[in-house]
Amino acid sequence: MRNAFSVNLLCYVSDQMVVAKLQPWSGVNPRVRRAPVTSNLLDEFLSRRTFQKEFCRKLFDLARQRSVVWETRCLAILMAEHQILKLRPDSLAGFDFIFTELKLKAPGPGHDLNPAVLKDGYSTTELRAFAVEFQRKLARLNRVHDRIRGRRTSAAALREFVEVSRNECKLTLARYLFTPEEVVDRIVKQIDITDGTADLDLNQPRFIDAEITHALKGLPNYEAAILRCLCEGPKVYWATDDTSSRINSLVEYPLTTVVLVIKPPGSEVEFELKRAGRKGANPFSVVFRRNGYRVAPSHRLDGGSMQWLLRYEARSAAKFRSIYRVVHGREAPVPGYVARTTVFSVPTRFGPVAAFRYFNDPQIFGDKVFRQMRAAMSDAVVALKKEEGENLPAVPGDMGVTAEFLSHVAPAQAILTGTSSFRLDRLAVYLSAKGADRYFRQYLAVDYTNADAKQFADALLEEALGIYEPPEVDFTEYGEYVNAAFEVASNRARADEIFLDLMRQIAEFWGTMLGARGYSRGESLVARNVGLRSVWAHGQWCVKLIFMDHDALSLPDADIGHFFAQTAMPAMLLDERHAWGRGNPVLFPGTLMGYLLSTYRISTELEAKAQKVAEQELKVAYKKTQQTILNDPRLSVFFSDVHRSRIFDWDEFVRGYLQGEAKSWKASMKKMFAEKGYESDAFDYYKQAADKGRGFLERNAFLYE
Repeated sequence: MRNAFSVNLLCYVSDQMVVAKLQPWSGVNPRVRRAPVTSNLLDEFLSRRTFQKEFCRKLFDLARQRSVVWETRCLAILMAEHQILKLRPDSLAGFDFIFTELKLKAPGPGHDLNPAVLKDGYSTTELRAFAVEFQRKLARLNRVHDRIRGRRTSAAALREFVEVSRNECKLTLARYLFTPEEVVDRIVKQIDITDGTADLDLNQPRFIDAEITHALKGLPNYEAAILRCLCEGPKVYWATDDTSSRINSLVEYPLTTVVLVIKPPGSEVEFELKRAGRKGANPFSVVFRRNGYRVAPSHRLDGGSMQWLLRYEARSAAKFRSIYRVVHGREAPVPGYVARTTVFSVPTRFGPVAAFRYFNDPQIFGDKVFRQMRAAMSDAVVALKKEEGENLPAVPGDMGVTAEFLSHVAPAQAILTGTSSFRLDRLAVYLSAKGADRYFRQYLAVDYTNADAKQFADALLEEALGIYEPPEVDFTEYGEYVNAAFEVASNRARADEIFLDLMRQIAEFWGTMLGARGYSRGESLVARNVGLRSVWAHGQWCVKLIFMDHDALSLPDADIGHFFAQTAMPAMLLDERHAWGRGNPVLFPGTLMGYLLSTYRISTELEAKAQKVAEQELKVAYKKTQQTILNDPRLSVFFSDVHRSRIFDWDEFVRGYLQGEAKSWKASMKKMFAEKGYESDAFDYYKQAADKGRGFLERNAFLYE
């Protein structure tokens, strides 16, 4: 006997009935409710209990039609994925039809898939094996597919199905049914665009251009086409008040940030537009003090980035990516910096305004805010002159202050590929007991239902675990639900495995940095700058970390031979504190390891094992990097011959220092320094650095063995 829901579903005959049926589903886009095609589509979808070739073709055709409402097209895509999951693995004729329709192969079971699918994360082009991997990828959303039970489907299950269809990045088939051009058209409708000028740095090292080319070449064809469209012309992109901050949006303004991220349909790749201004009337402002404390120089242009700092960051990231790839034979967990644009005009309620006029016009800010901004600018200019020197001849008056300020900060925007909006500090908060409250009420300032909270938790857990099985419990309290999810045997096993692997990833990243005699003063390893991402690679779901924001990453220049231990030691200590917190237990909960421990609910036994694993991986990466710098000629472009000849000197010094500073050691060290052309006071400087960093050296003595 059909339930009331089934009867109502079969009786859809007007838009009003669609609205009445979907009204309880909070968050369903009103345009979906009003779309006449939706009622018939839902009816037909729920009546198909097995794979139907013609229905699947109909869904593909519907998804491709630009005249159809976008949300309905997305819904059709998820329905098509549901259909494909009903195919038997040995149904080669069915898969041949699917992949031919998606233009992934020529017709006929005897033809392999196009080689381009390998860049999409698959490991094979052979039809039978590819079909297995393809269904495996689609099965990631089984948490919603398994609840669809024909006309017996509950309203809650159908609501969740529709909601998930609104996350374009989760729809695997979308990359084959939405063109890059229409995706870009939809992106630009959700943001503001003003004029800019391409940032041409005449002193830019050649390896940066080579790394940009490499980053673009490594992208799947679909993502590369979207990114090239975004990079065409000297445009600057801005968040608007209507830009979404909901996770997994096509265009997302992540909460607590001033960047835009683009999450292309059917993709795990993310692009970041850094920075994109603040929402509200004034995308840019000037801040010198916040809560009584001076802000960092990079934050004085509030909402924006400084050109020189973006140039430095692009240089450091490109250099590290190149070194890492040579050392480890694979891509670095660091974004690719693919474009920079100098800001010419800023969006205002009066339309785009040139940056110089923007900071001089009280009407744009309002009198009170304008006075505060100008006072902060005056303080910032005084500080900048002391820090960097005077850029322009002294010009009296407000316009002179503005000109001096802009000459120092030169507002600019960068486009990055391979980022993650799931920063570890935010993820840990979102998966805590109060995570739903923080996300919905505090950050988004909206109310929410239990269904909303459950979907939020499921989406986060899916990202953290790659493959996720929801707990079979009634949702009553957010924290209890998340804890129950980690108690599911498959989730628990995967969480432990992923946690250990993430600890290895941290150790390998930092060990490579240390081996190259680099440091970041904590910036490259602080949790707010490290993101987590589920990726489809080699036909499997896996979870990786991405280390972002390298504006403090320092690596030896090609003309530098000496290791400046006094400068490096305090900076290395900050990196250690943000990674492990071992130097100060009070900091531990706020470290990368601390956040991962709380996110994955790790036992004390596994924590102890993870520390040992991390030490082993750190040492391997450190030693491997040193050996590669010494022996691989490809790295000679980054390290001088002198530096390479001295690559082990600091290690030898530290070994003797930790063994008690024997007189014979001091004599041999001074003799070695003299023979290798060090400055006469090198031993004393190394000794002072070691004394200041003795705790670090003792905790990490295994590196210098």
